[in-house]
Amino acid sequence: MRRRDVIAGLAAAPLMGAARTAPPAADFEAAWRGAVADPRQGRTDALLVLQDGQTVFERYGPDHGPDTRHVSWSIAKAVTHALVGAAVLRDLVDIDAPVSVIPENRDVTLRHLLTLTDGLPWDEDRKPLAVASDASRLLFGPGRFDGARYAASRPGARRPPGTAWNYSTGAYHLAAAELTTRLFPDLADPGLRRRRLADWAAEALFARAKFDMVLEFDPRGIFYGGSLMWATARHYAAFGRLYLDGGGGVLPDGWARFARTPTVEPTYGAGWWLEGAPGPGAGPSLLGGEPADAFHARGLDGQVLMVVPSRRLVIVRLGYTPDTGIGWPAIAGCLRRIITLSS
Repeated sequence: MRRRDVIAGLAAAPLMGAARTAPPAADFEAAWRGAVADPRQGRTDALLVLQDGQTVFERYGPDHGPDTRHVSWSIAKAVTHALVGAAVLRDLVDIDAPVSVIPENRDVTLRHLLTLTDGLPWDEDRKPLAVASDASRLLFGPGRFDGARYAASRPGARRPPGTAWNYSTGAYHLAAAELTTRLFPDLADPGLRRRRLADWAAEALFARAKFDMVLEFDPRGIFYGGSLMWATARHYAAFGRLYLDGGGGVLPDGWARFARTPTVEPTYGAGWWLEGAPGPGAGPSLLGGEPADAFHARGLDGQVLMVVPSRRLVIVRLGYTPDTGIGWPAIAGCLRRIITLSS
């Protein structure tokens, strides 16, 4: 499926809203101070609030500022979704064709990889230790030399694509490998792959959407589609605004709506988390279902890019929150407070 019919039955509805009067700065300051002082949230390094296209609040922790690049961790998945969309806009990629980077594959498509319904064996669980996760092994262990091969060859039973959801950084590395292969089919040299892909991403997406992102690559010259991208808080906010505005001509019609459309998992679309009913695979949504139109990208240790179309709102929260059961609910409370202030 190409640009002309990328999302059957889904139109790119404009997201319009009347201009609002921003709440007093003191209210946002109180939310910031509360986040910084909350031990459950760990260290808050950046908090930025964008509404109606304007920055209404921006604060940074010690040793951080507007020019500090923060690691994305899994916010990168949303960026990879956008990069694939930029290729679809140019009719360079068919997201419903079987991908070539999985040996003997006849069924798994880019759509399956982007929605995490590929059915491939993958264990993202970081218990009992972080090194037990397939994602850790891909990034830092035996998979670090050839991430796509590692992701495509995990042992275990495969499920029919499109029937089950499973969170997988490997799926997004495979999506990055497939995109690179489609863009540069005759390019095998890893160094040239890195340069060509970085240049293409800058021209096709970053410059047009007015944000910048530094990509990291594996030794095969494939960018880490599920992790390890770097950007400032302002550039994360600009990226969020791209999806708030429905793609803004930078992405195909319907592509941003594709990101927000659940498949077999009510709280996940394509690269972005949703405020749906608790799902069988992902569990409850971050905000508890309200606002219902909110969606977000998030990464390990408390990185969040939240978009709320009904409030014309983008929130960026970056920092280090220990991977415990209390950190994310505390961050969610901070986000809900900001959303309430911005209503």
